[in-house]
Amino acid sequence: MERARVLAGLVGDTEVFRKVLEERRPQVFRTQGWPPGLPRTGELDAVLRGGLLRVPYVEMVRAGEVVPAAEFCTVRTVAGRREGGFADPGRIAALLADGATLLLPQLDQWHASVRALATGIALELGRRTEAFCFATGAGRRGLDVHRDDADVLVVQLAGEKEWTVHEAPADGRWHPGPAPEPGAVALESVLRPGEVLYVPRGAPHLATGRQGLSVHLSFTVREAGTGRLCDAVGEWLAAGGWANALPQRPATEAELLATAAEVLRLGRARLAELTAEELLRLARGPLPEPVGDDAAAPGRGPLTV
Repeated sequence: MERARVLAGLVGDTEVFRKVLEERRPQVFRTQGWPPGLPRTGELDAVLRGGLLRVPYVEMVRAGEVVPAAEFCTVRTVAGRREGGFADPGRIAALLADGATLLLPQLDQWHASVRALATGIALELGRRTEAFCFATGAGRRGLDVHRDDADVLVVQLAGEKEWTVHEAPADGRWHPGPAPEPGAVALESVLRPGEVLYVPRGAPHLATGRQGLSVHLSFTVREAGTGRLCDAVGEWLAAGGWANALPQRPATEAELLATAAEVLRLGRARLAELTAEELLRLARGPLPEPVGDDAAAPGRGPLTV
């Protein structure tokens, strides 16, 4: 799949999406057919039953609390060693039926087609993108009203989920996490398989399973904050080896002061070369390498000779 078409496959008109992204306005996108590259729940089920998925790539939440791994995982003997944390499909199914929520974190790190989608989104928007999968029973919710520190593209894979999204904060003075006073409602909608919901960064939201087992994929599009901008300045200053010509271990206080003055002089000169646009680009990265169309093809890997 061409990365320039990933967003179009999910939201249709990418110019409309970029506009609501800029305005931080929640919106549901409905395109014709199943978005290209989007996995079906059967594929994810096969991974759970395949035997290799383990903590931390599988988690469960019950009544807002993380379920201990021993309740949904099993222990195996691998090469003579006892190893725990392997997902147990039977235990997971029982907990789901009892009202718990299943979370599959960071699919972009271990699922080929989801990695391709997340990479395409990241390269189109110039921002790091991760992927998480949530499965929730009818009438259940994984979390109460909360804010995420990312723009989120929610893609419904199975069942139905009812969403309430409140208005995004008007400024940067907010924190991610629970939002007991969420403010005015900006959107209420029921998401069905193949449909996509955009939740603006910081907008309080609540999702409740509505019909059968509700499964959705969340692409979290990260954005730089003040802390990340400051970190990026330090990383940029440290790059290039410009300080290597200075004494690395000044012996006396006079030498330390002289070296400190030279560090400031060279640092200021280097900072003068850095623009706000370049700093923002650096803070939003690093972006992933493009994923080729044959990335998930059989026979492609380190064991191929």
